[in-house]
Amino acid sequence: MTDRHRQQWEALGRLDPYWAVITDSDKKGGGWDPAEFFASGEREVAGLMDQVSRLGIAPARDVALDYGCGVGRLSRALAARFGEVLAIDHSESMLAEARRANAGFGNIRFMRNDGRTLPEIGTESVDFIYSTITLQHVPPDIQRSVIREFARVARRGGAVVFQTPSSHNLRTTAGFVQSFVSNRILNAARRLRHGKGRVMEVHALPKAEVLELLSAAGLSIVEVERYDVAGDAFVSYRYFATRP
Repeated sequence: MTDRHRQQWEALGRLDPYWAVITDSDKKGGGWDPAEFFASGEREVAGLMDQVSRLGIAPARDVALDYGCGVGRLSRALAARFGEVLAIDHSESMLAEARRANAGFGNIRFMRNDGRTLPEIGTESVDFIYSTITLQHVPPDIQRSVIREFARVARRGGAVVFQTPSSHNLRTTAGFVQSFVSNRILNAARRLRHGKGRVMEVHALPKAEVLELLSAAGLSIVEVERYDVAGDAFVSYRYFATRP
């Protein structure tokens, strides 16, 4: 993780952690009701697990990894379905709120990493890996490193599911404009729009490259679906893979 990106997320975690996870414009400035916020995570994970089952993926229910856990929106929902949840984030301010908000969940272990690797997690030790609206906030070289780590820690029979943008959506005005402008310049506009300390960069990793990474790491690709949670400026996908 670069110092710039770490500083951005430490600031977001201190200033407005719930809005930074789900950037609903009506919820900025502490507007999220925690019950509503965590209920959204329960709905997402319930739908995710139904889809995993429909795809014929049946991981064991011992250990799950929530990568980019933020304040634990998905960690809590995963904890109801797995024996242990390893909740990883590179922002200590986010993790501080996650530990406070989820103090009653004894099977979630919140841990800080370097944003690139998972040295605290053993090879082939995790049954289910999930990451969404996380990889998109770091540059492609870091995304590649994290995806390789997902593959490393996935157990045989385990599942890896994650989302990241593939490209700018040139059919939209925002996507067309952003394809020509660097994130450093866009960050100035983000500060003007959302306020100082509310900067979230978005980076794409082409779908073809993601598929090559997964295959090279020994994973079998089960499904790739369009999943545009990065906003209309990007074409995003969610990837479902297993370790045979």
